[in-house]
Amino acid sequence: MVDSFHFYTPLAYKWSQEVISIKNILNMNIAKNIYLSLIGGGVVVFMIYSMRIGFLPTGLSLSDVIFFLLVIISFSIFLTFSLAIWYSMSVVTSYYCSMFILLLAPNKKIKRKEWRGKLKATLKAGRIMRVYVALYAHLIIAFVGGVILFIGGANGMFDGKFVLLSLLFTAFFITLIIYTCIDKMVKKEDKRSTVISILVLIFVLFFMLSDMAPVLSDAGMKYIGVRKINVTILLKGSDLEMARHLTGKQDQTFFKGDALFTGVGTSSLLIINNKKIIVKNENLTLSF
Repeated sequence: MVDSFHFYTPLAYKWSQEVISIKNILNMNIAKNIYLSLIGGGVVVFMIYSMRIGFLPTGLSLSDVIFFLLVIISFSIFLTFSLAIWYSMSVVTSYYCSMFILLLAPNKKIKRKEWRGKLKATLKAGRIMRVYVALYAHLIIAFVGGVILFIGGANGMFDGKFVLLSLLFTAFFITLIIYTCIDKMVKKEDKRSTVISILVLIFVLFFMLSDMAPVLSDAGMKYIGVRKINVTILLKGSDLEMARHLTGKQDQTFFKGDALFTGVGTSSLLIINNKKIIVKNENLTLSF
């Protein structure tokens, strides 16, 4: 027994070391893949923003890793915040619209009785599935979201009509997802694919119909400081002469405008006198 123990102990130790080594490699690969995915996501968001403003800064390369990480992180923060508000507003709309329909449609006819029963079952299932829970918290978040939407619509950040339309669609689809899960007419193996399809449609409507993607992108760029609105612009050299030409005032020394992209690379995109101008960063100073 002693000989056997001494034989297997080194072998077991060797195997344990190999297992630890494999785990370390897997952890490093996972971390590397996450890191590369974040950088790739930042590059995609940045390129979409650049195409939208019609400007690709010079002196910027894939080696600017920190910048691309900041882009995707800031975009993700605003996206998560927006989706949380969107979800709460949709849950509140779905629940109270269903209750309002039940209140306005008394149970008199047989056909009406059938769909009333289905709607009641959907509300009950929504509570069991924990969709219609913590409604007071959802109401508070929805109120905050409503204030944000009102301010954003008043400032022209987005079209309030399309945002509300997207919200109504989302609320309807949330109700539809719950009903799909309890509907006996839908096969069990088809429920998962149906729910996934509806969720994909919700995200498409969120970005396309409400036109929130540009709003979130601009907010993210403001957050990391590459987009600045209503700033004082100081220029020198040939860029100063160009800005004076745009304003028609040859003695002007500073200008008011927006910086759509600045602080990274060797060039910036400004808006002066409602016209875009590309300047060198070495000739630019911003005050805000």
